[in-house]
Amino acid sequence: MRTPTIALAGVLVALGLSAAACSREDATQIKEGAQAIGGEVKQAATDIKNDPDVKEAGTAIKDATKDAASELKQTASEAGDAAKDASADLKQGAKELGDNAKQAGHQAAGEARKAGKEARDEIDGNPKTS
Repeated sequence: MRTPTIALAGVLVALGLSAAACSREDATQIKEGAQAIGGEVKQAATDIKNDPDVKEAGTAIKDATKDAASELKQTASEAGDAAKDASADLKQGAKELGDNAKQAGHQAAGEARKAGKEARDEIDGNPKTS
């Protein structure tokens, strides 16, 4: 019984060693392939970086961004000025409205005093003096 078990163990060890050897060989091939691809990717990135068309496109994007930022800054400044003007107009309108309300209040108080005096005079029997 021991002999078949030992034989089976020997076969399994032999299969394991051949699989391990194959795996090392495959791993080496994969590593070399990955290194080659990495070098190609690096070279392609360098080629793209140095491509005059890509550089020109980058410059165009940079210039367009500067122009857009400048226009945005100008528009924001104009909007700020308009807001200040509107605020000043609103403040002036509110002041005028307050002044008018104050004047109307004084006028109403004067008329109320006059009406009260006339009512007292009428009650007291004094003739109306207008």
